[in-house]
Amino acid sequence: MSNQGKIENPKDSPFQKFIDGHCSEWVILDQTDLMVVLEEKPLVAGHCVIFPKRIIDAWNDLSEHELSRMMAVAKKIAVAIKESVPCKKVGLAILGLQVRHAHLHLVPIQTADDLNFTRPKLDLSHDELHRLANELRKNLNEPRN
Repeated sequence: MSNQGKIENPKDSPFQKFIDGHCSEWVILDQTDLMVVLEEKPLVAGHCVIFPKRIIDAWNDLSEHELSRMMAVAKKIAVAIKESVPCKKVGLAILGLQVRHAHLHLVPIQTADDLNFTRPKLDLSHDELHRLANELRKNLNEPRN
C-alpha cells in the first residue's frame, strides 16, 4: 500500500475530535480500529458516517483489511438504521471530495434523491439527535427480527 493518501497533520481531519474522545454523544460505535458517528447535519435523519481511526485520505488507500472491516460494520449499522428510522433502504456513499479522511456515509433512503449531497442538510434539534443516537445504539446491540 502506498503512503500517498496519508495525511501529515491529524488535526486536518474533522473526525479527529471523535477519535480524541470529544463529541462522544454522537458516537454510535467505537472500536479499536474504526468509529461510527451520527451525522449532526444529516441528509436524512439517521445518517451515519463510518471512518477508520487511522487517518488516510481516500478509501482506495485503505488496506484490504480496513476496507473489509468498514463494510462489515456498515452492514450492522444499516440494520440498526432500518430498525430506528422508517426507510425503504439504507444507501451507502463514498465521496471524498470535501473531507480528507476516508469515510462511508450510510443514509436511510426513500428515493435516490435522499443521497443527493448537494441538497441542504437538515438542522435537527439536539433532542432529536440524542433520541436518534440512543435508538441506533439500542438497535445495534439488540437487533429485532
